[in-house]
Amino acid sequence: MLISRPFGARGGFTLVEVSIALVLAALVLGLVFAVGRRLGKQSSGEAERLAVSEQLMAAAEVLPIDLRGLSPLGGDIALGEARDSSLQLRQTIANALVCSASASTWTVAPYLGAGGRSVVPGVQDGDTAWLLSDDDAGEHWRAVRLRAARRAPGGCSLVTDAEGAKVFDVTHQWSLDLRDSAIASTGAIIRVTRPIRFSFYRANDGHWYLGLRTWNGLSLEFNGIQPLSGPFGPPSDGRGTRFIYFDSNGAGFASGTADTRGIARIEALLHAEPGDSASVRDSLTVVTALRNRR
Repeated sequence: MLISRPFGARGGFTLVEVSIALVLAALVLGLVFAVGRRLGKQSSGEAERLAVSEQLMAAAEVLPIDLRGLSPLGGDIALGEARDSSLQLRQTIANALVCSASASTWTVAPYLGAGGRSVVPGVQDGDTAWLLSDDDAGEHWRAVRLRAARRAPGGCSLVTDAEGAKVFDVTHQWSLDLRDSAIASTGAIIRVTRPIRFSFYRANDGHWYLGLRTWNGLSLEFNGIQPLSGPFGPPSDGRGTRFIYFDSNGAGFASGTADTRGIARIEALLHAEPGDSASVRDSLTVVTALRNRR
């Protein structure tokens, strides 16, 4: 039986039509792949930029906290230790009111910090109490080396009103054992400091970081360095990750200057780079004007 086909009807696709469809599909897939690849690169680049920004901001948040309240004239910056790659200073770890005192022991009431809390770190060899003294030459801080600290019972008879109790922690006093014999007047103000050292250093992964060394009272030396932020560009490759120091007139100090008492401003030039790629770089200058430069 012969079945006729309507005029103009087709039974399938020609080879030409199939070829055109395949070419168009390949073009569409190629376009989708290219767009996806481009979006992936943009996403990766944005992630790198965010990582670099976090590296810089970590250092920008940490450094001013320890630098702003320094007193160069009082010796808070160690002589000869203001270098382009490192900075050694005295960190204030406590402030307190002297409630009673002998030549070998002071009983103190710490200042209350944020949230009404007082924290006095365990005093160790190498810590120093600075006693605010007032004489004919004016106010100055006298250094007294400390041996240890322990909790002291009782209250501070110098603080009798509610306002004073909001400033000093009279219920958690501390007895400070002195290595240097010194007499302190009741009501005197002291601050306790400990040496610390900021350094730009090269880690085992080959990258440079900003790190911190804290003081060890048992070994009487600095502990191993702990990273704070990074990685950064090397200090020696011309990109200039380093510390810079200025006096009150804007004149610079040479690295390792013997006399650090005139330092009024410290700048940290931070040139960040990703840990696994050099495609994204950024920089930041952290400027800290010292409050107690006079």
